[in-house]
Amino acid sequence: MISRAAALLLAFSTLPLTAEVRDLKAFFQERCAVCHGPDGTGRGASGARLGGRNLAEARWLARQEEAGLVASILKGRGAMPGFRRQLSEAEARRLVKEFIRPVAARKRP
Repeated sequence: MISRAAALLLAFSTLPLTAEVRDLKAFFQERCAVCHGPDGTGRGASGARLGGRNLAEARWLARQEEAGLVASILKGRGAMPGFRRQLSEAEARRLVKEFIRPVAARKRP
């Protein structure tokens, strides 16, 4: 028989230690794709402009510093809302590194 302390330790060890294990791909699809498109081009499935910046524009993205992109995600910019309540700074950095930067790389001819 397992002790109560061991059972609690086992139960809590299966929980995420930080919010950083969040599925950021799902976050992008739920929150960002509404304006930036599912592929980051700023266009919907029909090809119509959605209103968000084309994140796949390699020249623009190459000029953007990570800190500026993170700040835009957390604080918002123009019509874009800030996501400080939904994302930590570390998660916003991961979003830039794992989803936003690679979008332009995938769209190169």
